[in-house]
Amino acid sequence: MSKVTLSSIKRVRAVVPIRSTSPIIMHKWSEKAKQMMRDKQQKGTKTKTRDLREPEAEATEATYVTEEGDVGIPAMAFKASIITAAHKDIGIEKTLVRKALFLRCNDANMVIAFDEAADPVIREDMVRVGAGSADLRYRPEFRTWKASVELEVDGELLQPSDVLALIGRAGFGVGLCEWRPEKGGEYGRFEIDTDRTFEWQEV
Repeated sequence: MSKVTLSSIKRVRAVVPIRSTSPIIMHKWSEKAKQMMRDKQQKGTKTKTRDLREPEAEATEATYVTEEGDVGIPAMAFKASIITAAHKDIGIEKTLVRKALFLRCNDANMVIAFDEAADPVIREDMVRVGAGSADLRYRPEFRTWKASVELEVDGELLQPSDVLALIGRAGFGVGLCEWRPEKGGEYGRFEIDTDRTFEWQEV
């Protein structure tokens, strides 16, 4: 019987600093809103009379936060934006990115830094719900923000230039959260922060 030697995966830890090029709008579903949807879907449950609106409280509830209480953005939303940016026409297929790039994040949300003296601002937006009816939503907008994204990469399948190109394309044309370019908006765009260090280290 011949002996088979398996080569180990070239695991690389990459830390990519990003910064905003447009404001980001958050819209995390509050527990109250989710419970109202559950109640509405249950047979025989009557819709309750609406409470008085509290814009500041609603905007706070719509803010993504980490387990430590820091403001964040959904980690999987960031990976989804990278996958969306991949395409065979640029030589990097989506299936390759899915199996060669992973987030190193122990929390559902990644921390973002922002100007606490100026942000967030509370937005009042009209949205369409149900059968064409309209409603108001109060959501937080962070006009300037930045983050450090930590990734685990298969270094044989993706090179540093590939990762930077993907993130650059994701920030330019896909974006994050509400009214992002992927959904026809202009918000949630970002770029590589060249004022900070990009790390690429085999582990």
